[in-house]
Amino acid sequence: MNINYVKWFSAVVIVIAMVFHTMGWTPWNSILQLIGAAGWTYVGIKWKEKAIVLNFIPQFFIIIPALIYMFFYK
Repeated sequence: MNINYVKWFSAVVIVIAMVFHTMGWTPWNSILQLIGAAGWTYVGIKWKEKAIVLNFIPQFFIIIPALIYMFFYK
């Protein structure tokens, strides 16, 4: 698969996630953010670009526990 497709798809998904966030459409904004972050993490690994990976990996450790809390404990 061409890495550029993943890069652009992930960028667009993250922009849409930001729109969802400003509209207050939770948890859909977080789910979209995870999809975009997964794509960018893949791109960062393929490009061996540690800064990209460092930017997007922590998002999983922030968003996933929050979603679990939202669905199961709230």
